[in-house]
Amino acid sequence: MPNADPAAPLTRLSLAEQVRDRVREAIICGEFSEGSTLPEPVIATRYRVSRAPVREALIALEREGLITFNDRGRSRVIELTPRVFEELVAVRVALEGPAARLAAVAGGSKLAAALEENVRQQGEAATYRELTQLDVAFHESIVRAAKNDRILAAWLTARSVFEFWLAAAFRDVELAIAPRTLAVNSHRRLLKAIVASDPDQAEKAAVAHINRWRSYLPSAARTTTSEATK
Repeated sequence: MPNADPAAPLTRLSLAEQVRDRVREAIICGEFSEGSTLPEPVIATRYRVSRAPVREALIALEREGLITFNDRGRSRVIELTPRVFEELVAVRVALEGPAARLAAVAGGSKLAAALEENVRQQGEAATYRELTQLDVAFHESIVRAAKNDRILAAWLTARSVFEFWLAAAFRDVELAIAPRTLAVNSHRRLLKAIVASDPDQAEKAAVAHINRWRSYLPSAARTTTSEATK
C-alpha cells in the first residue's frame, strides 16, 4: 500500500519521474537514436534503479509521444518521419495561432519583456541544446500567456515531440547561421505583433513561423520525403 505517513520525507520528483526526465533528455539529445529499442533492464542498469520505475517512466514517455510499445510490450523511440512532422505542424498551427491571438490581447508588458530577453539569449546560444530549450520556452510562454487552459493542455501533449524534432533540426545543421537567424528573426516578427497588441498579425506571424520551418527538416525526414517523391 502507498505510504500515507505525513511525516514521510518528501522529494520533488519520484524515482519514476526522475528516470522519465533523464530518458526524455537522452532521447532529445540523440543518445537514444530514432527507432532504437529501450530495453527495461538496460535502462535500469544505466540509471541504477529497479525495473518498476523504468516501466512507469516509459509509459509516461509513451503518453508524451516520444516512444511506442509493440505487442510484446517492448518500447522503441519514435522516428521523425514526414508524417510525424506534418502532424506536429498541424497541431501547432491549430493551437499556437489562436494562442498568439489571445496573448496579443492579454500578454502585457511582462510577457513582452520575457520574450525579448528570450530572443536575445537565442542569438547568443552556445549549443544546439541551449537554442532548442530557448525556442521551446519562447512558444510555451506565448501559449501560457493566452490564459486558455484547454489550449495549454493540448499543447503540452505535443511539447516533447516538438522539442525532439527541433533539437534534431538544430543538431543536424550544427548551429549554422541560417537556421539561427531564421529562428531569431521569425520570433522577433511574432514578438513585434504581440507587443503591438495586434491579434490578427500575431496569429498570422505564429502560423507563418511554424510553416517556415519546413526548409529545416532533420536530415532523416528530408531523405524520406525526397525518396517518397521520386
